[in-house]
Amino acid sequence: MTDLRFTFERWLLRGLHYRLLFAAAIVAFVAISAGALVLMLDPNFEEPGEAVWWSFLRLTDPGYLGDDEGVVSRSISTVVTVLGYIVFLGLLIAILTQWMNALILRVESGITPVAFKNHILILGWSHRTPSIVLELLETRGRVSRFLEDSGAHGLRIVILAEHVDEELRKELKSSLGDRWDDRAVVLRFGSPLKLDGLERVAFNDAAAVILPGAGFATALPGVADSEVIKTLASISQAAKKAEQAPLAVAALYNSNRGDVARRAYGGEVEVIAADQIVARLMAQCALHRGLWPVYWELFSLNQKNSVYVRELNSEPVSTIEQARLAYPNAVVIGVIPSKARKPILNPPSDMDIESGDKLIFVAKHFADCRVAESAAPPSPNWKPAWHPVESEVKTVLILGWSRKVPKVLAELLSYRQKPLRIDVVGVTPVDEREITIESVIDAHRDKTVREIETNFMNPDIVMEIHPENYDAVLLIARERLGDEAIADAATISSYLTVDTILPGVRGRHVVAEVLDEENEVHFDGDHVDAIVSPMIISYVLSQVALERELGLIFQELTQSWGTTILFRSLESVIDNKICSFSELAALAASQGETAIGVVTSREGARRTCLNPGADANWRCEDIEQVIVLGAVPRHGIQEQT
Repeated sequence: MTDLRFTFERWLLRGLHYRLLFAAAIVAFVAISAGALVLMLDPNFEEPGEAVWWSFLRLTDPGYLGDDEGVVSRSISTVVTVLGYIVFLGLLIAILTQWMNALILRVESGITPVAFKNHILILGWSHRTPSIVLELLETRGRVSRFLEDSGAHGLRIVILAEHVDEELRKELKSSLGDRWDDRAVVLRFGSPLKLDGLERVAFNDAAAVILPGAGFATALPGVADSEVIKTLASISQAAKKAEQAPLAVAALYNSNRGDVARRAYGGEVEVIAADQIVARLMAQCALHRGLWPVYWELFSLNQKNSVYVRELNSEPVSTIEQARLAYPNAVVIGVIPSKARKPILNPPSDMDIESGDKLIFVAKHFADCRVAESAAPPSPNWKPAWHPVESEVKTVLILGWSRKVPKVLAELLSYRQKPLRIDVVGVTPVDEREITIESVIDAHRDKTVREIETNFMNPDIVMEIHPENYDAVLLIARERLGDEAIADAATISSYLTVDTILPGVRGRHVVAEVLDEENEVHFDGDHVDAIVSPMIISYVLSQVALERELGLIFQELTQSWGTTILFRSLESVIDNKICSFSELAALAASQGETAIGVVTSREGARRTCLNPGADANWRCEDIEQVIVLGAVPRHGIQEQT
């Protein structure tokens, strides 16, 4: 009996056809049994076929009920009709409903191959994925140029995730808000590590492939990097048949695996060291108050300025100095020679440029990166003193621990102009905090960096730490909490704790890592730099996929050495002197630097203004700082791992 039940179970699980066959067998059994019964009890039936047909009609159509005469026929007809409702109709509806539900789940899971070409493919789902999609959908001009270059008729984004259901679709739809468009955004089920998953999203026909990399709270980010590299190798191997591979933009946890990723991929690939970029931004913004508004404007989609790259064609400019004068509504910050890929930021004014070279701009619109007029170089009749603005930060308090902290420490320690004292406070046991960067290990030995294990969520403990003794406070999103919302809640709580017990917190410089853009409102925007790390990396990944040259530009702009963003102060002896941005640009050029904006202060209101326009002018006493691109020596900084 057990064997029979097992065989019957396996038979039913074979699919819809077998279940329908089972339902048909039940219908046939009822029809034959009822036919045989009425044949024996009702003398009006003489032929077996006639009796079975009579029974089958009553079983399948209740409209015959009442047409029969005689107690026997009516009784059997009633029973058969009721069984028809219960057995035939009920069983058929149940089978078809189950089949339809399975079909809908199969469709929702996204296993049907897409029929797109020249689409943007995102391989993997992490906390960055919705932000990447949003950045792509909100980017307009750059997307238009990308579509034109790739020959696509419209923007199509395909996401390959290892688990696709209605909940994931709702999460994506909620993240995109009004930007949600099921015709432009498609989810597909599969693993980027397997060829069938890659074929399901037509990877060979994609214009660009984005690999978001390790997500928040990934226990083994090194393993996640290996998966990214393996995916690149799989795409490269499969693309050999098509003799070309799409542009790949890959986010890695460890920057030292970049060469391995490039070796694994046969086509064009841009490697983004995601955690390193965030660590650089946090460290530099902690050391230099006022730097975050500059980075925020350049590394996010807003109505202000962005970084653009445009190739020279027939423009009447032959030197960098001429180029800087020919674009009054944009700032030329660099050039990419036609025979090289590496950008040259803050090039010398007398550097020659020619057709085919690409200029790098800070501008509000791509249209501003076209020659408007050729102006004469300004000749200032005043020569103010030009002073570097050094960081006043000597002590730094870091609250929270994550895999980014060693990289943040390495960036802070690379700032050699003044010695720093750094204390790292976290709940994570000290012996579990993995550090492999040699400069941080050396700093531990000489007590420059101290690690403290305590619960800084407790106000009494925070008072014992004495945050008032530190020049800058960094709040790190704690990945041990395992969830972005919970990590942000802990960061906000830590900030409010410090704000409550330290009346002078507004005088402290606070930098907070936030994982959800909606939580920025919980921080005082005038006194706290809230860095939304997923949004920054999502912006970099999405924009590099649309314009490959931006990868190296963003990398160089975030370095603490080489050509980077600096502040300069002016000292003028002329009262009420009015100076224009073109004069400031000429003054910066005479110092071998490129002016990109100003920080003004008037009546207590501090304002950062990038690319204000050549004709913009201010009173000199209102200019608190000039924002420039300048050179910083490397001082033997060690490469991070």
